[in-house]
Amino acid sequence: MTNTLINKLQLKRRGVISLIGAGGKTSLMFRLAKELTESGKTVLTTTTTKIFMPDSDQSPVTIIEGAVDELVKTSKSFLSRYPHFSAGSKQDLATGKLKGFTSDIINQLWQANLFDWILVEADGARGKPLKATASHEPVVPKATSHIVLVTGLDGVGKVLDENHVHRAGLFSNNTGLPLGETIDEQTIAASMAIEIKKADALGHPLFNIVFLNKADTPDRIASGRKIAELLQTNKNINTIITASLRDEPSVKNYFDNQEINQRNKE
Repeated sequence: MTNTLINKLQLKRRGVISLIGAGGKTSLMFRLAKELTESGKTVLTTTTTKIFMPDSDQSPVTIIEGAVDELVKTSKSFLSRYPHFSAGSKQDLATGKLKGFTSDIINQLWQANLFDWILVEADGARGKPLKATASHEPVVPKATSHIVLVTGLDGVGKVLDENHVHRAGLFSNNTGLPLGETIDEQTIAASMAIEIKKADALGHPLFNIVFLNKADTPDRIASGRKIAELLQTNKNINTIITASLRDEPSVKNYFDNQEINQRNKE
């Protein structure tokens, strides 16, 4: 288990993980759920926004229930058969997406003491590798113990526009990079510093993790390390990981978290 992602993230006991940002949140959520389940933990995967309905490879079953009391009751029954499953409040038949729960319901689920881990996709990015959050985002439950800010390294070298960045105008305002210009590592680091500070203030979690995803080429690995170096003195960040979640043999299980990037917030 030493090379697992949960080991790299030091996910040992129990907690609520809120995944924010862009560039692989859903893939990361279900990868963590699989590893946590294999380590003997009980896991709920859900969202405070919307996600596509999980398939059978991601989650063995999905509960759709809007009332928290019924959700707790059903969860108790399902846990006798499934150590991991997903839940949402309703399904949008037009889009096929699963609508999640309010932060308050997530907090109540955690207080019910049913799960070792609750994994929450707490942000939306419309499939883009990068994003900036609006005033109502992200939706981070107060029970959150770990925030994971995800960014896609495939955004490096792309043009700053809505094709590559969700809320490109906000991203431009935050970083000072004009629309239409090329996004570099320094710009991404500047955006991530803003986003992690904002998310930290919303939930005051114990751990803040930066997850630089899609490090599946030498250039992207180098970009990840450069961004990590730019963020290494940020006191709002505990751990920075450059990673690839792809299944190709050449990149499978690539995780890089340098020791200089691991510390407690001061």
